[in-house]
Parts: sequence; structure tokens; C-alpha cells
Amino acid sequence: MKLTWLACLATVGAAYDSCYHEEEKVHYRHGAIEYLRGHPGYKGAIYRVCQDGVYHCKVSDQILDQPSLPSVDCDQALAEYDIMHDPDVDMGRRLGLMVKPPAAELWPAGVVCYALSDKADPAIKPYLEATVTEYRTKTPIRVITVEQCLALRMPTLCGNCKNFALVEDSKPGCFAFVGYEGKPNQVINLHPDCYLNQPPGHVQHEFGHAIGLFHEHAHPKRKIIIVEEALKASRNNYVKKTDTKLTAYDMGSVMHYGASGGVCVPTDLTVQFCDIDESSEKTGCVVPTLDDCDDKASLVLGQRDGLSPTDVESIQVLYKAISSKEAKAIDRLLFHATQADQAEATTSSDDDYDNDDDDDDDDDDDDAM
Repeated sequence: MKLTWLACLATVGAAYDSCYHEEEKVHYRHGAIEYLRGHPGYKGAIYRVCQDGVYHCKVSDQILDQPSLPSVDCDQALAEYDIMHDPDVDMGRRLGLMVKPPAAELWPAGVVCYALSDKADPAIKPYLEATVTEYRTKTPIRVITVEQCLALRMPTLCGNCKNFALVEDSKPGCFAFVGYEGKPNQVINLHPDCYLNQPPGHVQHEFGHAIGLFHEHAHPKRKIIIVEEALKASRNNYVKKTDTKLTAYDMGSVMHYGASGGVCVPTDLTVQFCDIDESSEKTGCVVPTLDDCDDKASLVLGQRDGLSPTDVESIQVLYKAISSKEAKAIDRLLFHATQADQAEATTSSDDDYDNDDDDDDDDDDDDAM
């Protein structure tokens, strides 16, 4: 049976390119989004977007920062969702879409494993090193390679090192799956156009998603407006989330989009601007444009220098139940060992150099070290 309320109407005049909501008897502007099933951000949630007078349905894959998502048949997607969530249907037959969890799944012991694709641009390596250091020195999270995981011989980590994020750049853009997917090749796409010759926070942002952080500009108490004409990512990246653990809203979060990403601080804070899922006909809100943005006040948005204090607090809230014994073991067995290896290699190199010059001097050098 066709769902008549999914019908759309391209109108003329002031409502041109809007979509008509038959149940509410109002128009929604081009770019407006409405969730039909599930909760924003989670895998399997279904939403529709008004595009040039026509509603297009999308299914969330829990990967944020993608430029766009493919359209799907609305009736088919909704029917499959409803069957899978029907309490009378045998649980063993519920395949495909997953039931919405209370939050993104967390990495066991707070350890994130990743593998770098052989085809990835090697320019990513110093940015990855900076990201590893940022999370290790400021949070309970430890980011390690699959090879390092195997060397640790700790089967509780990353499903015995079999579940990991694959860092690649096979597609344009930077985007990542939110939380722990519990399988190999979890998505972290880092194309050089997103991070090269820029602060390391661009890579740290995507690893923040992998850790389990959603966007800061999706905070229910956000103080920004969403400008449809300037959006750079799929619309689901801009919807408020009200079902996650919260810390205070932070414009300076590394997880917040900047003014170039379609968000800004409004010049007039007293105006009721339309959110991305609101209809001006229904609520009387004002559709925001770039002219409504306070460019100077918006400069604070979307810094990419590193984790903010609120970012650190958010991670601590998520992983507060995680024991630090794994982190301590990793620091002792891996990072400290690496530093010792580097020091030993440096010493060995110096000794080799001295041997080439003078064996007598070599003894003096050893005594002095």
C-alpha cells in the first residue's frame, strides 16, 4: 500500500521547490529533513529530504561526514523496517537493519585498532601519529595498529585484533563510522584534500567519530543556525540529537563544523530561525540565509587544532567504566618500549659512527652516556 503522506508537491511563487506534507497540511522547504523511523545518527534509521520539490528517502549507515547518501524506495524501506521491528516476528529472522542501541557501541577497554590501507597516501602517517598522541595524552583512549595489537597478545582487545578500522582514501572526503562496529574494515576514509597542509584536528575529528562521538553541532542546546544553501555534508549530519549522553555545548569542539560547513552564529539571537527539520508555515520560523550569519562570531566554530577540554570530558563520560589497566599495559609494553627502542637505535647508530673513527674514543663515549 502506498503511503500517501509521502507525496510531494512542487509549488510556485514563494513555496517553489518545497514539499507538501499531506498529514500536516504544510510545505517544507527544499533541504528540510524528517525522520520516519529510528533515531538520528544510528544505523538503520530512515529519513526523507525535500529536494527540488520531491521527497527522497535515505537509510542511515551510521557513517558521518559523507557528502551524500543514496536514495532508496520509501515504501520498501519502511516496510522492511517495520517487519524487522515487529515484536511478533521471530528474532532469529530479523536481518538487515539493526535495532537502535542506547548509544554508539564502545571499543573494548577503550582501545581502537586500525590498519592503514596499502593504497593510502603516505602523507597521512604524521597526522595519524599526531592523532594517536593526542588521544593517548589527553584521554583514556589508546589508538594502536593491528600489528601492535597482535604484539600485545591481549585477546580482549579489538575482538582478538580481528575488529579494526581501515584507514583509506579510496573516496573523496573524510568520513567515519560512529563507534565500534565489531568487524574488520570499519570505515574511516581520509582523503588528502581534507587534511593535507592543515591542522591535525581534521583526522582527530574522524577518529572522534570512530571512538563514539557524534557531532557537537548536533547538541540539543546548540547556538547556531543551519544554512541550507551552504551545507557541505548530507543533511543527517545537522539534525539535533537528544538521545545521547551530554556535556555542555562547546562551540570550540573539534567535533563541531565550522562556518564553511553550513553552520554559523546568527547576527540576531532573538529571531526564531527554522531548524533543518522545521516548516516556516507550521511554526512561523524564519528560514536562515548566509546574510543572517555573524561572520566574526562564527570564527570560533570548527577549530581543528586538537581536542578541546569539553571533547576530553565527553570521552571520559563515554568511557568512564573502562579500567585503566589495559591503557597502562599498552603504555608500558608498547609506547614506552617504542621510546626505549628508539633510544637504543640512536645509541647504536652513534656507536657505529664512533667505530668508524676511533676505537679509543668509543670507550670514552660509552662512559659518558
